[in-house]
Amino acid sequence: MATSAPLKLAVVGHTNTGKTSLLRTLLHDAQFGVVDSRPSTTREVIQTDVKIAQQVLLQLFDTPGLEAGTDLYDALNQLTEQHRHDGPAQVQAFLSSPAASEAYEQEAKVLRQLLQSDAALYVIDVRDPVLPKFQDELAVLARCGKPILPILNFVAQPPNHRAAWQQALNHVHLHVQIEFDAVTPPVEGEEILCQRLIALVPEFEPQLQAFAQARQQQRQQRWLVGLQQIAELLVDVA
Repeated sequence: MATSAPLKLAVVGHTNTGKTSLLRTLLHDAQFGVVDSRPSTTREVIQTDVKIAQQVLLQLFDTPGLEAGTDLYDALNQLTEQHRHDGPAQVQAFLSSPAASEAYEQEAKVLRQLLQSDAALYVIDVRDPVLPKFQDELAVLARCGKPILPILNFVAQPPNHRAAWQQALNHVHLHVQIEFDAVTPPVEGEEILCQRLIALVPEFEPQLQAFAQARQQQRQQRWLVGLQQIAELLVDVA
């Protein structure tokens, strides 16, 4: 059933994969957040709302980068007997433990936000190989019980490990994926992203469709303005 509430979307992933850059692209805001080559630039969860015609359609959450994927995976595994078939309960138990406010403070912020969100965009730097620590952090995120859409970032920069990542994601049943370079996104990339999300959270189709249509209209308007400026330049030159 469709809902009029905004879609709460957490942007998660390993440190320095392009999470903030992706949000800058989606928001059309080059000043959002801080982009830096140093790890752990984003230290807190940052929320921003996407409004179209005064209605909040999306709530986007930029989260800190995950760094201790394997250690976090091992810590959660200690809770599997207590909550054997309940991943969210495992995560909640972990968040109530002292480790969540000590050794895994940054990771806890990510997990806490994901539990409060409707879905997640998992940003992957495909220039990195598929390492066990990445697979471990993805397994931890999956225990939150939320739909996850992998974003294959930096696909336009060879060499990369795109095929290996696609195979690894398929092996954990994440067959709905999207290639979306955060710096040079594909034409109509936002519309494609929305369609992928609709497949995962169909109850938010009206919000996602409205967002995609607004972005399409903005792109057409920029195109028309550009053509007008070119025409005026040609007239001036003539």
